[in-house]
Amino acid sequence: MSGFASSGNKGNDRRFFFMHLMKTGGTSFAFQLRKHFDNSEVFPCQGIDSRDLTDVAVYASVRRLLRTSPERRADIRVYTGHFPFIASQMLDPDLVTLTLLRDPVDRTISLLKHFKRLSKHFAPMPVEEIYEDPFVFAQFVENHQTRMFAVTETDNLDAFGSANDYWGTAALLGFNPGVSEDNQAPGVVDLDRAIAAAKEVTIDEQRFETAKQHLEMVDVVGLNEHYDAFIDELRRRFGWWPSGLNTAGRANRSDEAWGAPDALRIRIAEDNRFDMELYEHAHQIAAQPRPRASTAKATPAAKVAPARKAETNDRPRKASAPPVPVEHGRNRLRAEVRAKHPRFLEALRADAKTALTCRSERRRFRGRVDAAMQIVRLMCVSDAFLAQVCYRAKARLQALGVPMLPRVFHRLAIMIAQVNIGDPVVIRPGVYIAHGQTVIDGFTEIRRGVIIAPWTTIGPVAGNHRGPIIGRNVQIGTGAKVLGPVVVHRGARIGANAVVVRDVPANTTVLGPPVRHVPPVATP
Repeated sequence: MSGFASSGNKGNDRRFFFMHLMKTGGTSFAFQLRKHFDNSEVFPCQGIDSRDLTDVAVYASVRRLLRTSPERRADIRVYTGHFPFIASQMLDPDLVTLTLLRDPVDRTISLLKHFKRLSKHFAPMPVEEIYEDPFVFAQFVENHQTRMFAVTETDNLDAFGSANDYWGTAALLGFNPGVSEDNQAPGVVDLDRAIAAAKEVTIDEQRFETAKQHLEMVDVVGLNEHYDAFIDELRRRFGWWPSGLNTAGRANRSDEAWGAPDALRIRIAEDNRFDMELYEHAHQIAAQPRPRASTAKATPAAKVAPARKAETNDRPRKASAPPVPVEHGRNRLRAEVRAKHPRFLEALRADAKTALTCRSERRRFRGRVDAAMQIVRLMCVSDAFLAQVCYRAKARLQALGVPMLPRVFHRLAIMIAQVNIGDPVVIRPGVYIAHGQTVIDGFTEIRRGVIIAPWTTIGPVAGNHRGPIIGRNVQIGTGAKVLGPVVVHRGARIGANAVVVRDVPANTTVLGPPVRHVPPVATP
């Protein structure tokens, strides 16, 4: 490409910014960068940018990055780190940007193994339970790649889009006892307050469009699955590693034999819808290498869109598929629902942990025996939890195709606490049903962290079998009704006796009757 000169020429002032997304192969690439550039030319450099080997905050703190002195910036040829894309624009819009993306399911499983391998806290846990950790999920899993591209200058630019500094984050993950970035003094991290403060960027359609636009501004987009092609593209465009590069040895890989069941893979794909779409968009960009746009107003998307449209119009149209029989469609939909049901023990453990947290009793288990004892105790003291166990047994038996027994457990749940949950309902692990008297029906999905008060109804309206989707950490008050194919987004609160028939934005409160939306209030 004529617009790029070889960085092997020391007189060339072309500088680069590598946006390192976690568990995409970025650590290996950062090591290989140092095979072409001097150590002092790569940020961060040990002894210059970082205080010591434990000073890992320099890899993720945008605040530290922007405080780099002009004298130091003059020596840097490549910036690396876990920074959002907007950091490159704030640092210097003329930087040549590079990044690697990875299939969201594979990236997440590798991340879970990484935490299990390195953290004493997560070491004894199965990967499914690590996935359920609220801090891990919110900060490192859910649409993480999209979030790093969707961050703007008006957002909190701390590490991983969180209000925590990097050291507080590491302490929450069990990597160290917790130190302050500024004074490095050991301290105790308050888990509840830290999680409450970690207000991650919530991805919606508008944020997703921002992420796509930022991704299209990246000069070289690589895919972990085609790592060698990414290296070859850099050699061709910038003249790096003129004698070749051995990419067989990769750093920081998660090759452990810890399994990831198919049910977890399905959940990851569902919970990371925006990441899945962004990854497909990255495939399109990587397949069409192009020089950097000469002006900020002319985006790459605007340039390639007409060509894609023309290419689409030239394709012969496929013959329409024959209509699917109604009964066949129902069976397929029923099979999809059953495939979404979590494993019995995994769901039970997460439900118990959420119940204990909501009852202000405890937040963690001290091992598997302790978890089993707490589950049994909750079944004895809470009729609603016992009914929820019956529902979990019914759902799992249905998923396994066992006849008759699911009906028995369904009736038991109704008799014990008047908990009536229909067959098409999918309830993710970690839901708390308080006191029972609950009806949930239709093709409804309830996600982790939802709290359901008594005398509530969640389901479809007449003439439509589709029910609501209740997002994470939603609270549904006593006597509330959520009806129809609506989406109640993360963190919303449904007040007592409210009737919801329209979508509810994230972190808002719905009061009624009559129903009215209350905007979120910032908490200190």
